[in-house]
Amino acid sequence: MTESANPQRTHVVTCPVCATRMSVLTADVGRNTECPDCGHVFEIKKAEIKLEIPEEILLEDEYGLKDVSHDQDDARKKMGQNIMSQAEREIKEQAERKDLNKKTQGAFEERRPRDYQIEDEDGEKKPRESLTPEDYQPRAELVDFPLNFTPKELARDAMLFSDVGLLMRWVFLSIFAALSLYFTVTAIYNGSLPTQNIVTFLTTFMCTVFAVVIGTGTVAFLGSFFLFLVMTVSSGMDEWEWPELGIFDRVMEALFLIVAMSLTMVPFGIMVTIDKSMAWPFLLLPGVAFPVVYLAMLDQGNIFAPWSNTIMASLFQIPVKWLLFYAATLGLLAVCCLLGYGLYAMAGIERLAYIALPGGVIVVGYFFVYAIWLGRLSWEIAELNSEYKEEDTSNKVSSSS
Repeated sequence: MTESANPQRTHVVTCPVCATRMSVLTADVGRNTECPDCGHVFEIKKAEIKLEIPEEILLEDEYGLKDVSHDQDDARKKMGQNIMSQAEREIKEQAERKDLNKKTQGAFEERRPRDYQIEDEDGEKKPRESLTPEDYQPRAELVDFPLNFTPKELARDAMLFSDVGLLMRWVFLSIFAALSLYFTVTAIYNGSLPTQNIVTFLTTFMCTVFAVVIGTGTVAFLGSFFLFLVMTVSSGMDEWEWPELGIFDRVMEALFLIVAMSLTMVPFGIMVTIDKSMAWPFLLLPGVAFPVVYLAMLDQGNIFAPWSNTIMASLFQIPVKWLLFYAATLGLLAVCCLLGYGLYAMAGIERLAYIALPGGVIVVGYFFVYAIWLGRLSWEIAELNSEYKEEDTSNKVSSSS
């Protein structure tokens, strides 16, 4: 079989309207085909033999207009009409737009009084009525979380732990907190043995490494969940939507907890280096200063700003709430310490693996309850500030009228 008789042989043809190139079978020469771009139907012609044309001849007819036949004039006219109509529509739309670039800066100032004054039926101007109702409260649609330790509120706090997201994170953090606690206590125990050998040294080293690595991840997630609980309760959100964040975002949120705890532990650390017997009373300072520093950082939105006038003023505006918070958290800490000491007394250091998991559950549960109560205290502060803002706004309106 010769090459010219091969039915599978193809060659390239060009649409005479849009110049789209396409491959066709040589056996279909003489038949009509449709351009996939413009839809024009034309006849398939034989492949032309390309000849080398001198450059001076190409310059005379660069686009090959002399060899174009005139049997496709209707298609070209239709395409040109579509292009022109589209251009006319765009020009019309641009003309209908407002000429904003010719407005001066004073135009907004001239229209400003009209926003506050209207004309009545007699043509007299009067202040425009406020579109916001006088009894409107932005926080009215949210859930109230007052810091009251009544049976109703305590039952409500217990119901918060029925949230599936909270329970899953409690179990997850309890396991890692138990591992951190186990490796930490094991490292301290082996490091304090009177007789040291290569086995105890390696055990202490490996347990220390595992405690640091697992503890760092536990603190990162615990600090992130702690921040979420405080902000959610303080804002009055009824439905909790736990965000899925990356490890970097978790660490950045945990910095608020880590920095606040570090700053409040500085006096105790200094006294330990001076006199250990005098340092133990300074452990009360972190319990008192931590909520103030932590809420101040959240109020400022910066871990380098552990001071907020709003938080400090609330100490004098709602002192009963602050004292109630301190008493409740101190009582909760005492209960958790008694439970931990009871587990240790029953099992001892020899059965540390059995009491590590309950210890992790107690530690994580304490932080979660503390975060919920701190969020309630923050809700009280936010409610107090909203009342002051409403009074200032009403005083300004009355004075202006």
